[in-house]
Amino acid sequence: MTTRSNAMLRVVTGQGLIPRPRLLERLLTMFDVQRTRIDLSRLDDEMLRDIGLSRDEVEAELSRPVWDVPANWRRR
Repeated sequence: MTTRSNAMLRVVTGQGLIPRPRLLERLLTMFDVQRTRIDLSRLDDEMLRDIGLSRDEVEAELSRPVWDVPANWRRR
């Protein structure tokens, strides 16, 4: 393995470079949540109706903090 591959392996397994891999996982989840909410906000009203949502429900979702995610997204 190359030096770079070894470093990436340490990052992925949580040894060495990133002392708290769960923190990284949470941050990546927050980025996913934010991106998903932005994508949802870009849908027009007809598309929202197709998936059973109203504009008000989308606005309520957008007003939630980025760390406020559904319970089934959390591991613990």
